[in-house]
Amino acid sequence: MLLKPPLTNCPDGKMDNNLREYTREGLLEIINALPLAVLVIDKSRSVTLANKVSLEFTNKDMDTLVGLVAGEAFSCVNHDKDSRGCGFSPDCARCRFKEALEDTLTRGAQRFMIETTKELLGKGERVFRFSTKPLKLAGRHVALLSIQDLTEERHMERIRLEREKLAAVLETTGGVCHELSQPLQVIMGYCEILEEKNGLDEETTTALAAIHGEINKLARLAHDLTSITRYETKPYLTSKILDIEKSSLKDNQTLKKKEK
Repeated sequence: MLLKPPLTNCPDGKMDNNLREYTREGLLEIINALPLAVLVIDKSRSVTLANKVSLEFTNKDMDTLVGLVAGEAFSCVNHDKDSRGCGFSPDCARCRFKEALEDTLTRGAQRFMIETTKELLGKGERVFRFSTKPLKLAGRHVALLSIQDLTEERHMERIRLEREKLAAVLETTGGVCHELSQPLQVIMGYCEILEEKNGLDEETTTALAAIHGEINKLARLAHDLTSITRYETKPYLTSKILDIEKSSLKDNQTLKKKEK
């Protein structure tokens, strides 16, 4: 596969030797400059060629990397769980890399932009997007495997989504607390007036004390709502709801200490 410049650059429609040589070198430079790992995988799922990003990501030089089965090359945690090597453990049966490579190498099928997670030794769980394409090099059927590490990108997406959720929660709770504030103060005031009256029977006094206690709970809830600093949820029936205590845990603990 050669990178061919437009023939219109050459008046006679021919490519001179210097330009042809530059094209070969330029192709290698382009492959090595790509921001994703590009590897050539043979029918045994072993690496035969790799670009610069592949070497940097696997932390291996070309001599070490070439000949390794794909899972071992990328230090998959499952590559040595079976004595036969990469691809034979029960977890390997669910490996989307293995499935795609086998599909490409045996059926010549191209697999495009597959996203999956893979746990790697020393790196933890990573998020990858990869594609496979069948090629024939030096008379052999191989697969071109390109891999992009999306772990950081997905992490930033999660942070962005959490911030958006938190902003929505703060906007809603701010309105709720504002609307609750005045009715709570009015009810609390009436309770205090009634509690100061003489001659109340025991049943009324008990009822007022219970009302007063519930109003205090609502006041603490309103405080917690205005002290939310994170977005935490808890199960509720078949869905999830905001866990107010965990979402404002620091401020809630401070309030409880003051009450004691």
